[in-house]
Amino acid sequence: MEDLTLFRSVLTVGAVLVLAWWCSRFLGKQWAVKTSPASGHIRLLEQLQVGQDRRILLLKVGEEHYLVGVSQAGIQLLSKVEGAFDKADEPENAKLPANTGLPFSDFLREHLEELRERMGGKP
Repeated sequence: MEDLTLFRSVLTVGAVLVLAWWCSRFLGKQWAVKTSPASGHIRLLEQLQVGQDRRILLLKVGEEHYLVGVSQAGIQLLSKVEGAFDKADEPENAKLPANTGLPFSDFLREHLEELRERMGGKP
């Protein structure tokens, strides 16, 4: 009789885990559709994970581009960005025309070096 109770307990825990997994997938798809930035005036163009809970985002707001830092401490505007960074309409292997400015990774590397210099060379 104890074996049957143990079996039911294991089966119940397994069912709860499967149900939780299914619900998280279902709700994740629903929330992704509702919070899609493509329909509004703010678009996330690119993001870079720089730590366990830290990211740098390249946002397009209207016609302006902004570099934003996101961490547990909050959201902080790092700088306004000049140049064209929209790659959604281009094929992956297309090269940027000479007058569009720096690619995001080069721009970020350049600004991080400037930030390190301002902080006195500290990482």
